[in-house]
Amino acid sequence: MRPVLRRITNASTATLVASLVTLGVGTPARAAPGDASARGVVVDLSAQVAGIAVITADATIGTATAPADGGTDTETLLAVSIPGALGVTASGTVEEVTATRAAGVSSASASVNGLNLAVLGVDVLDATEVTATVTCPQVGATSADTTLVGLELFGSAVTLTANGPVVVGSAAVVVPGLLDASLNASLTRVETITATGATAIAVRAALTLSGTVLGTPTTIPVGTVIVAEAICERPSAAPTTTSITPDEGPQSGGQTVTITGTGFVPGGTSVTFDGAPATDVTVNPAGTSLTAVTPPGAVGPAVVVVTSGGGTAAPLDYTYLADGSAANVTGLTPRSGPTAGGTTVTITGTGFTGATGVTFDGVPGTGFTVNPAGSTITVVTPPNAAGPADVRLVFPAGTAVAPTFTYLAPTITSIVPDTGPVTGGTTVTITGTGLTGATGVNFGDTPGTNLVVNPNGTSLTVVTPPGQVGPVDVTVLIPGANATAPDGFTYVAGPPTTTSITPDEGPQSGGQTVTITGTGFVPGGTSVTFDGAPATDVTVNPAGTSLTAVTPPGAVGPAVVVVTSGGGTAAPLDYTYLADGSAANVTGLTPRSGPTAGGTTVTITGTGFTGATGVTFDGVPGTGFTVNPAGSTITVVTPPNAAGPADVRLVFPAGTAVAPTFTYLAPTITSIVPDTGPVTGGTTVTITGTGLTGATGVNFGDTPGTNLVVNPNGTSLTVVTPPGQVGPVDVTVLIPGANATAPDGFTYEAAPPRIDTVTPGQGPIGGGTIVTVGGSGFVPGATVVTICGRTIPANQVTVAADGRSLTFRTPPCPAGNTTVVVSTDGGASNALTFRYVAKVLPVTGDRVTTSLTAGAVLALLGAVLVLLARRRRYAGQAG
Repeated sequence: MRPVLRRITNASTATLVASLVTLGVGTPARAAPGDASARGVVVDLSAQVAGIAVITADATIGTATAPADGGTDTETLLAVSIPGALGVTASGTVEEVTATRAAGVSSASASVNGLNLAVLGVDVLDATEVTATVTCPQVGATSADTTLVGLELFGSAVTLTANGPVVVGSAAVVVPGLLDASLNASLTRVETITATGATAIAVRAALTLSGTVLGTPTTIPVGTVIVAEAICERPSAAPTTTSITPDEGPQSGGQTVTITGTGFVPGGTSVTFDGAPATDVTVNPAGTSLTAVTPPGAVGPAVVVVTSGGGTAAPLDYTYLADGSAANVTGLTPRSGPTAGGTTVTITGTGFTGATGVTFDGVPGTGFTVNPAGSTITVVTPPNAAGPADVRLVFPAGTAVAPTFTYLAPTITSIVPDTGPVTGGTTVTITGTGLTGATGVNFGDTPGTNLVVNPNGTSLTVVTPPGQVGPVDVTVLIPGANATAPDGFTYVAGPPTTTSITPDEGPQSGGQTVTITGTGFVPGGTSVTFDGAPATDVTVNPAGTSLTAVTPPGAVGPAVVVVTSGGGTAAPLDYTYLADGSAANVTGLTPRSGPTAGGTTVTITGTGFTGATGVTFDGVPGTGFTVNPAGSTITVVTPPNAAGPADVRLVFPAGTAVAPTFTYLAPTITSIVPDTGPVTGGTTVTITGTGLTGATGVNFGDTPGTNLVVNPNGTSLTVVTPPGQVGPVDVTVLIPGANATAPDGFTYEAAPPRIDTVTPGQGPIGGGTIVTVGGSGFVPGATVVTICGRTIPANQVTVAADGRSLTFRTPPCPAGNTTVVVSTDGGASNALTFRYVAKVLPVTGDRVTTSLTAGAVLALLGAVLVLLARRRRYAGQAG
């Protein structure tokens, strides 16, 4: 019959199997700290049917127990067998079992290979490799681990999950006296860690027999088999402590503190404060810190002790702070005072020792004291709003409640005097209650000055600020609550005062806005006059300290300014009317036109010119300005300007007056004599026309002429032409305001060049000398040189841009003098001499750049020999 395997999947079956698993196993006694043990294979099986034993097996193969005094116990390579067993056989190898006890850690492991367990001839368990390992460090987390390779139950491969579902199976067996017998197995895999230890069991099998005995269904417990078991307990050691945070707290306890150190055991550590146990002690898994809630304690230092199974740590210091829990308030006197504060309050009772202050609605009082017996506190109230205030005694770690204190709002009973001038300055006495601590008095929205408060808080004096005619509210400003007397003071009109007027001068036609400062100005009730003429748009600021007004027309010169209100008239201010041209009347302007270069003397006639400071033409000031004493004639010289009509204005200190327009005439050119000349320039030309006064130059094309002379009457000028190129060019007279141009007004004609110098003046007969010719009329790209009857073409002649020098390289020529002639389209130049010499001489500007050839050397040597022969002949003839 095929074995049956299944997982437990319902509650009832799970309960049954759980009972089977635990049957005959028992709960091991709690190990001591640091213990460790391991077992390889444990078989504990027995069963009887009708009083006859059918299964008997009791063996432990491989066991290790850590020595009590520390060290390691190990067994290795043990063959799995069960001598004397009935109905049970086993094989395989316990590779190793080991258990270690050390100061900082305990550990154990078991390893079994090739296990086979058969019961009543049936293979129950097979496993290729089974291990169990546990580690229990003194500090840190414990660990448990198992491995299963090739696990089979009743010949079928199964998967067994740590701490997971139970795996069950069964197989039919033959047992005398037990009909329809089956062998049942339930497998579990255990990996358990706790705060103090760890357990690992790779396989635990619980076996039963089931069938029918004498017609009655029966289940017979058989026992258990354990494969690879390891157990350890965390070693104990005396804990250490490093710090406690916070290190102070309320005397009533209840504060959570954190203690750091080592060796704290989760579930096995206690903390005391001066011997009183803390509550809610919680240790972190690493055993390096814990939290605890402080018990109540006496105010002052306390000793904190941490104890675990390994001993007691060195104590830590903690301070219990007064928190008011011991305070008992029996009285508070007086129970009320002004909102400004300043009331000395006495609080009586017990348990005040350690108090650090008193608050009124959260605001600290001042002048705090507590007597040595802790039965009396004195404190001065701070400012606060009117009404009851919460009073609390403040301790380092808490507060205690005292009776309430009532803040009383201040009052005003009288204001003497209750009237005064709008200029302010009235000393007023205000009486009432709760005025102590007053910080100011407002009349309307304006603060008074020179405040003096009576210490008893029943009166004060203050000086009124400037104001406007009529009643204003009087408000005493007091911390916590102000006191107000509606319409408590009435301002009455008084004579104004004046300080300044800005600006203090303006146009004779009026219309200028001025600002006058002073006091006592009444909005809607103040007037201003200038030499008796009323100003307009008078506007007074709310404080009555300044006004603005628009000036009326007035005579040029000083004027008296008077400010008047219902309270009287202020001392006058000085203002000056400036000429603005409004009185000017222009009747003539002569002449009405002139050249754009300016310089025309213009006469303007009319009336009302007195005070004029100048004349502008299109905004540009003329020069040489004069005005006659009668103010009827102005003379001025026109500035340069563009051609066309120009706006003419008479300038006054505060304005301008319009005069007839003046027309600027563009210059003209009527003739140029002569209108032709050589390209070498130097021709003196006379240009006639109009408006030439002020000419600054004459351009022939883009090149300026020289030696400019302008006729003062502006009708002519002379100028010397610059060099140019053949053909006509525009002639432009440069004049400020507008130039005058004659298109193609001058024509350059070709002219023969002229030679002044030839450098160097000699060179070798072989040619190659670079010669510089100085002179004029040389044309770049169109100049040839003739020397020794040969013509140097233009492309081998380099002409300077100004046409005043050129260079060329000499051709070969026989020894002797020859002439140099330069030719252009304008003709041929004069001739200068250049000498060819037979002897090679150093020539300025001509570098020898090529070595002599052998033939040249021989020719030179021959020439030398001829010269020597001639010399001897001449010497013989002389002899």
